[in-house]
Amino acid sequence: SSSIMPRKPIVGGNWKCNPATSKEAGALLEGWKKAVNTFDKEKVDVVICPPALWMYDLKDRLGALGMSASAQNVSKTGYGAFTGEWTAESLGDMGISWTLIGHSERRVKYGETDADTAEKVAKCQDLGVNVILCIGEQLEEREAGKTDEVNKRQLAACIPKIKDWNKIVIAYEPVWAIGTGKVATPEQAEETQAAIREYIKSAVSPNVADNVRIQYGGSVTPDNCKDLIAKPNIDGFLVGGASLKPTFMDIVSTVGPSKLQELWPSYQAKMEKEGCNEAAVAAFKYNLGVLAGGLALMIPESRLSSVEGLQEFEKLKIKSDPKLLKKTVILKLNGGLGTGMGLDKAKSLLTVTEGNTFLDLIAKQVDSMKNEYRTPDLRFMLMNSFSTSKDTLAALAKYPELGTGSDLEFVQNKAPKVAASDFTPASHEADKGHEWCPPGHGDLYPAMLGSGTLDRLLEKGFKYMFVSNSDNLGATMDLKILTYFAQSKAPFMMEVATRTDADKKGGHLAK
Repeated sequence: SSSIMPRKPIVGGNWKCNPATSKEAGALLEGWKKAVNTFDKEKVDVVICPPALWMYDLKDRLGALGMSASAQNVSKTGYGAFTGEWTAESLGDMGISWTLIGHSERRVKYGETDADTAEKVAKCQDLGVNVILCIGEQLEEREAGKTDEVNKRQLAACIPKIKDWNKIVIAYEPVWAIGTGKVATPEQAEETQAAIREYIKSAVSPNVADNVRIQYGGSVTPDNCKDLIAKPNIDGFLVGGASLKPTFMDIVSTVGPSKLQELWPSYQAKMEKEGCNEAAVAAFKYNLGVLAGGLALMIPESRLSSVEGLQEFEKLKIKSDPKLLKKTVILKLNGGLGTGMGLDKAKSLLTVTEGNTFLDLIAKQVDSMKNEYRTPDLRFMLMNSFSTSKDTLAALAKYPELGTGSDLEFVQNKAPKVAASDFTPASHEADKGHEWCPPGHGDLYPAMLGSGTLDRLLEKGFKYMFVSNSDNLGATMDLKILTYFAQSKAPFMMEVATRTDADKKGGHLAK
């Protein structure tokens, strides 16, 4: 009997001995990260085969993108005196659950036989390693009409060794199309892969034939993949040179489009109607894609190490430079999510002591800094939200020396609320304002960029910004720290303190 399960597509990227450096490999993954929300890992498996020396280092980084790392080859032996080999046991120990076997370059350039390939498959079957089994004909074999004969011969050697077909993916690669720019037409590829499935049906069983995944490999590109994947017997691709480019993600998203592509038009229309700027739209689109794609953005512990020590403020031997103050903006974050979670006004409007609100005390702190540093034009700004701007400006009207309008504030972006049930835009007919929320303090850069504040400050010669929350009255700018920061030429610096039992919020330091 035949039990047909929907075959989940699988896209492989075989890097071979590329790129030239591990730094380039890391840069490629950073490029992919920007498009990682365009595919749905529930709809497509993505397996990347980097050079052997980088497999382990890249495993976690690929995992964070919803991809798996794979070896390009494996030994037919186990542990022992086999110089230059690596074993299926070692792959398992490193957490590498995939390998290619039988690639045409191993067969042609290194003399691996059908029997060698079969022994490798047997070893991986014994140890539970997933195999992408490569088969395919040379140009002269195709021209002689021997395509099906070659594929059957290469499969026949391996079939007796396979006990668990769920651990096997077949990659049909017409050798004459690999790296040549020549591509089998969708009809040629479909005809050949249908014949492969028919052979497995007779040689193994209808059930295995219906469920085994068969990839096509041979100069696959973003331009031709759509027509190829539409064919019923093509279940994905094994991609060579095109997997070394940022546009590899176009192939992946064509095979397994993310829910974002379905959701985005309604959000785009909503944000455009509301007048959201391009930076706000781009930032929200990325975040929505991460959510809809179910991506894991946690940094794995294997990539973290402890911080051995930090520069201590008391031990700074540095002469303060007051001239830096004319290039510095003091910014208080006064938006946040609180107004989207029950508060009806900015937290900074709450009274703290002796009738003074947070805002009153901030205004007095700024005045004190102007006097202390003898800088009457010391620049102060607020990042407000659409929920806090009006009340905050009204409360600060009694401190005209702080500034007014765009000199005093910029308003962070607004983001549509998302329905938890299906990720569609949340609706609240009684009050449309409840359909939006501030995106949080992480919106600082997109808000500065989209509002034009960043450009205006740069044009006026500002270079540094001291940032803290409006309810953190202990955070006041120190000229000595500002000078140290400027001299370090670092893009970012954070002032930290040792956690105490009273600190229930905040993170740990790691590198």
